[in-house]
Amino acid sequence: MYFTEIRKSQHYIEHHEHEIPWSRVVEIIFTTKNKRKKGDKIEIETDRYYLLCELKDNVLWVINAKVTK
Repeated sequence: MYFTEIRKSQHYIEHHEHEIPWSRVVEIIFTTKNKRKKGDKIEIETDRYYLLCELKDNVLWVINAKVTK
């Protein structure tokens, strides 16, 4: 997976930014190796977090970030 930058989507800003800080989201993206690609969407899961991203024109857009229970 190749991208030149990571950006916050409007949905992430409105609904998920308060749950997981941006610095933690970026850390998860760079340290997690088991990313799943489904079409243009990328799912990243760890034991504590779930991220949904979209890759468009070499920009990784973070759509959703949740703490899993």
